[in-house]
Amino acid sequence: MLDSMLKIEVISLADIKPFKNNAKLHPKEQIQQLKNSIREYGFNDPIAVSEDNEIIEGHGRYIAVKEMGLTEIPCIRLSHLTEEQRRGERRPRVRDFQADCA
Repeated sequence: MLDSMLKIEVISLADIKPFKNNAKLHPKEQIQQLKNSIREYGFNDPIAVSEDNEIIEGHGRYIAVKEMGLTEIPCIRLSHLTEEQRRGERRPRVRDFQADCA
């Protein structure tokens, strides 16, 4: 598994493709929080994309960066994942539920 080490790439927003079946909602308040965090701390959590730049994980951060008027976004490319693994990565995680309960 170590042969698939992650590397951060900076990709133009124009080249990023949101996953058309993304089921997670991103309320305005969440996007505003993300924008505030990016302004204060920088972009410390790259989005995950497939080999063809489709978002696997990170739609909210993508929306926030787009609304901020930025033209590029840090990404990690998960081209080593199978389609089934990509589906698993797109499922909500425990941290998403914890954030909703806070």
